[in-house]
Amino acid sequence: MYRVVTKYRNGTERPIVERGPWHTSLKTADYWADLLRGQGYDTSVESDNGLIHGSGGGTSDNSDLADALAGMA
Repeated sequence: MYRVVTKYRNGTERPIVERGPWHTSLKTADYWADLLRGQGYDTSVESDNGLIHGSGGGTSDNSDLADALAGMA
């Protein structure tokens, strides 16, 4: 199972992180990630086992933890 994770800013300090619905194929998830990336979103694809690949915007396995810690500060 695969899903697209998008990140964007809406004028606040913290980025908004949205996780899309699960897809059964990586090809479908990649299609949606490319479509959203074309609209200016920072996207990555993750599987039910973890991150597959990101859009190159500094995405790492610890980005969710970093976002959560930034929100607590």
